[in-house]
Amino acid sequence: MFADSERWMIRFLSVAALMASAVLLLGCAASTGGAGSGFPPIPEGKGRIILETGGINEVNFYVLDEEDEEIYSETPRMPGSSPIGYERAGIRLPQFVDLAAGSYTLVVNTDIRDSVELFDIQVPMGEMRYVQIPIGRFQLLYFAASAEGGQERRQVPFLIYDYNMNTVLGKGMTSTEVRYFILPVGTYKVRLENSSTGIDEIRPVQVGFGRPQNLSIAPQQAPETPGEEGEATSP
Repeated sequence: MFADSERWMIRFLSVAALMASAVLLLGCAASTGGAGSGFPPIPEGKGRIILETGGINEVNFYVLDEEDEEIYSETPRMPGSSPIGYERAGIRLPQFVDLAAGSYTLVVNTDIRDSVELFDIQVPMGEMRYVQIPIGRFQLLYFAASAEGGQERRQVPFLIYDYNMNTVLGKGMTSTEVRYFILPVGTYKVRLENSSTGIDEIRPVQVGFGRPQNLSIAPQQAPETPGEEGEATSP
């Protein structure tokens, strides 16, 4: 018969062995994209690139191999100039792509003519690599007088410039839905010109990684917009 101290030691060693096994399994799942990570397993002979985009649900991107040949692309998002584009709700896994081990170039499109290009991304076989994409987002809200005497959001076009306003980088359309515009991290200016109302507004916007910005333009103080990300900037 075992003494009490021996029984306790056997029990302790058994629990320790079970905990060590659990840690080992979790580590394998994290490195290979198995069942505990939320990602499907990495296919045999490949590695995985996971895009870190600061909370942006979807981006359009493509991958080039060492010969600058496009080998993969995803385009789930409508262009910023589209009048019917809006943010799709719902929590999803970050975007990712499985590739043969090697070196690649990752190109992420934005809502201006400047894309983000990341060179010499090394993909190790059987492992996941997180790649931070230096992009951010802002939303421009335009309010006009409503028939009831208040204010309502309207769709109007606007232009995106570099900060010194030397070059038009892109164009967009305000929306009555939640709609953020994706740009490389940096400082810009947006201009909203509406001949029917006489509005000609220019606003600076600081685009930072993971920090969505809201800008409001209206003849008078814009109303609160509860339930949307970021803090509205008063006109």
